[in-house]
Amino acid sequence: MNNCRVCGHERSTSEIRCLECGEFYPTIAELIAEEEAYEAAHSFRGHYQKILDAPDRKQALLAELKQFAAGLSTRAWFTLFVIFVFVFALVITVL
Repeated sequence: MNNCRVCGHERSTSEIRCLECGEFYPTIAELIAEEEAYEAAHSFRGHYQKILDAPDRKQALLAELKQFAAGLSTRAWFTLFVIFVFVFALVITVL
């Protein structure tokens, strides 16, 4: 049993329309298209493609980096800091 996306009424798999609100249930093609759009918007390939398709790639890259940085927690920032310090220390010892 699934629920209607609009009103939450329970439905059986054989129904194509909600008995409560009359909303049509999505088809398989619509669900696949929604999943592909979500994946394109939230995957590395989607972000990369958005930068390549932008007329000003530099501004698009900066916008993506700002969005990435806004989503990082304090622990993630600390982890990145430790990684960069470690790599810097390795490079300095080699030189």
